[in-house]
Amino acid sequence: MVARPHQLDELLKLPAEARAAAAEELLRSLDDGDEPGAAEAWDAEIERRAAEVAAGTAETMTLDEYRAHLRARRASRAAR
Repeated sequence: MVARPHQLDELLKLPAEARAAAAEELLRSLDDGDEPGAAEAWDAEIERRAAEVAAGTAETMTLDEYRAHLRARRASRAAR
C-alpha cells in the first residue's frame, strides 16, 4: 500500500463541492499546455458533426432516450 500525503487526508474531509474544486485544480495542474493543432482539430470535428446533423446523417437521441441509455449503463456497471 502506498502512503498518502497528510494533505490528501485533509482534502478528503472537505465537503463534496470543495473536493470537486480541488480535483479540478489538480487536473488542471497536470495540463502542460495546448497541444499544437488541438484547437484546429476540435474546430474541424465540430464542423464535421454539425454537417452530419444538418444533413440528417447523424445518430441522435432525445433527452429521454439519453437518460434511459445512462440508466442502462449504470445498471450494467453495478452488475459487474
